[in-house]
Amino acid sequence: MKKLLLPLLALALAATAASAQTIPDQPGGRPHFTPEAVAARQTQNLTQQLGLSADQAAKVQPILLARSQEMMAMRGQVQAGTADRDQMRTQMQASRAKYDDQLKAILTPEQFTQLQTLEASRRQGGPGALPLPDGKVKIKTKTGS
Repeated sequence: MKKLLLPLLALALAATAASAQTIPDQPGGRPHFTPEAVAARQTQNLTQQLGLSADQAAKVQPILLARSQEMMAMRGQVQAGTADRDQMRTQMQASRAKYDDQLKAILTPEQFTQLQTLEASRRQGGPGALPLPDGKVKIKTKTGS
């Protein structure tokens, strides 16, 4: 029994370490995940939500990785103060449209429509909004006077 327990414990620790692929926390204490971890999580979520086949998931992952890398680079420029926010917003919108076109070529029309619905819901703070690693959902709320 003890011989079995040690390998299981080692496996559990390795799995925990592998799933916590983050870039060091930045001010505010919010973890920043690597583009690879973000793309893997997004691929897994889309596979579940859209019912992707194994072939579709294999084609979607590199697209999501490239999108994640590009978006993180753009956010880094804004945070470093080397880019204008309005100009960056325009570039991000063009980037999203480019990657949407690539995804549209892989997904069925029904899956793509469902993806657009999920993304719109997430942007509005509805179901599927900003899932956090602990399974909770962070919903942005507007505060006004």
